[in-house]
Amino acid sequence: MGEKSVYPTLTDDACVSHYNVMDEIRKGHHFPEKIHLKDQTLREGEQAAMSGFRLEDKIEIARMLDEVGVHYIQVGYPGLSESENRMIKKIAGLGLKTKVGGIALVYLPEWKEQIDRAADTGIYWLSVAYGLSPVRLSHMMKVPLDEAIDRILKATEYAAGKGLYVQFNATDTTRTPLDTLLDLYKKAVDAGASMVSVSDTAGAMGPTAMRFLVRKLIQALDVTVGVHTHNDLGLAMANAVAGIEAGASLVDVTVNGLGERAGNASLDEVATVLTYMYGYDLGLKIPKLMALSKKVAEMSGISIPPTKPLVGESAYTHTLGAHQWGVRQSWSTYEPVRAEAVGNERRLPLGRLTHHLLVRDMLSASGFENLGDETVKRITERVRELAENEARFVTDEELVDIAKKEIK
Repeated sequence: MGEKSVYPTLTDDACVSHYNVMDEIRKGHHFPEKIHLKDQTLREGEQAAMSGFRLEDKIEIARMLDEVGVHYIQVGYPGLSESENRMIKKIAGLGLKTKVGGIALVYLPEWKEQIDRAADTGIYWLSVAYGLSPVRLSHMMKVPLDEAIDRILKATEYAAGKGLYVQFNATDTTRTPLDTLLDLYKKAVDAGASMVSVSDTAGAMGPTAMRFLVRKLIQALDVTVGVHTHNDLGLAMANAVAGIEAGASLVDVTVNGLGERAGNASLDEVATVLTYMYGYDLGLKIPKLMALSKKVAEMSGISIPPTKPLVGESAYTHTLGAHQWGVRQSWSTYEPVRAEAVGNERRLPLGRLTHHLLVRDMLSASGFENLGDETVKRITERVRELAENEARFVTDEELVDIAKKEIK
């Protein structure tokens, strides 16, 4: 029996809901032909509290991102310091396939110097960033809107004139009036921007609104529109997907979702959802994401939460007896994307909810053959008691010890 005859979306690696691909669902979407991912672990990820990378760490992460196949990476702030410039130049000179870029905060007085340093480092692209929301202009920049726009257009033109591929990023986009955005983005494109971004810098927008805003910009512009999302209200991933459904073709991500405050959309989650739920061939080596995730956790000092989707230790840990029985028949019974597809591993720990059939198979693998049903059930009961009394899982060695005692 073929996989498709069991369930229409069942493949070798995934079994997502068929509702995702129904015409009635997709008719309201405006999926782009191609999607590119822009990883910002080496810039935004380093801004995560208690995080930081040495130069050799950054080089290794950049190489791993390149090996995975990430399309763009943003590595830092040109002009921030001499050490920052050296780091950016070093990574830009590694000969990676990924397009290396940086970010210039052009509201600062030294904006020209930042762009000059960016060009000197040899990066391919530069994000020209300036916050235009009323909150930013009144409390942070303390300049009128027309003065801010003048600086943005001068900086964009200057960067493009330096041969940099320019992305204009109106930070705090989602709290900026729509008429301001439409007017400015059109002018920024005329000034030399080849990409623009919707940046939910404060994590303040919901998915429906994100879909609306991205769509408005795509209808008004003839350049790449990207999304940059923050997780302050737990919506970074949802907003990234909403942006894609509206037609955004560039998505900002970080490894493990590392970023300022509550972080950003996670590379592994965005890549896996686009590949297996939306059917995009991103050209990424998805099974390599697990190793990348572990390496960044090790280098940043910020561990992967056990319950983090896809790469967390609990992501493919099945504890209820019925679930364990199901995945032993087929991973598709309880996994939308199988563990092996993302480089993780399936775990079936022994605990208070374990079924005796799993215990029988584990005992058989340990050399205990031809045990009667009652014996296996007694052993299972001892396992459950130990797990409940000590509030933990039971190890394989402890199972063998229990079995030896019960068989006597």
